[in-house]
Amino acid sequence: MIPRSRSEESILTLFSATTPAELDNASIFSDETVSASLVPVFGVKLLSYTRIREMPLVVGHIKLDLQLYSSLRSLKDDEPPMFTIQLNKFHFLKKNAPLLTTYFHDGSLKLEFCKVYFKILLNNLTCYVLMFHDGENIVLFNDALKPHADAIYKGTKLRVFGASGASSTFGNGLIKLFLLHDLTPTLADGVDCDNIDTAASIKDVDLTGINDNPLYVAVTKQDRSGVLKLLSQASPLVNIPYASYVDNGDERLEGVRVTGTVRLFESVAEGIADDGEAEITRTSLIMASMMMVLIEQELRKMRGTNKPLIVGGT
Repeated sequence: MIPRSRSEESILTLFSATTPAELDNASIFSDETVSASLVPVFGVKLLSYTRIREMPLVVGHIKLDLQLYSSLRSLKDDEPPMFTIQLNKFHFLKKNAPLLTTYFHDGSLKLEFCKVYFKILLNNLTCYVLMFHDGENIVLFNDALKPHADAIYKGTKLRVFGASGASSTFGNGLIKLFLLHDLTPTLADGVDCDNIDTAASIKDVDLTGINDNPLYVAVTKQDRSGVLKLLSQASPLVNIPYASYVDNGDERLEGVRVTGTVRLFESVAEGIADDGEAEITRTSLIMASMMMVLIEQELRKMRGTNKPLIVGGT
């Protein structure tokens, strides 16, 4: 195996500004890097995910009012947030009612972006069903036995660590979302993605395909050793998170109060406006919305001592 150089601010270990130029070739032409760079992520080559977007999150003091801004500058300039969340406190009183709704703000317009439903499937296993206004839907499965969440979006497997779900009464200050190789066992294996995407309502969502999923079976049988064995077979596309959330503890950044920051990678092949500026992509909007659902779940709990350490590997 050809040795690889360490990378800095990139989703792929391709270049390092602090290493000699001749070491770049070792990274570029290593079998592992070349094969990973050709893998499509949400329909776009992984190699193109080199742009980083940081979005500040602000939570109201009086009530749990989450506001996600497209950038720190938009927050400082007192522009409208990109996303807000409206929690349906009485969703349990009405069958098939959404748990919450995320809204996208376009200037003075407040547009419904995603309805989120919560389902208890079996012991130790729940899921969020995210139904987006334009028809793309995602099922996010939550394992309480060995806390993690799995999903599939546009053929790419996702795994989230840090969202403790029902396994803890204390919120976690660090959430990390990783991209996985296709052969990695996940709770979402067996889901009929075509059915999920075309479902007109929550009543049309069919999750029976996961019944023979080995990880699903191990979780529902409370087989901890089986769950750990299957989780150990995870193979991330890269060893850094595609997206992450870090709780800032309401610290002030550049003069404004920020509760936390959502950080994700974007493809440079998408989201370029006519003036050359980088617009936020549709994929980023969907991933940010999914992260907000998990963040809201953690912030609703009593804040404990699970403070963020570092955004790194698993």
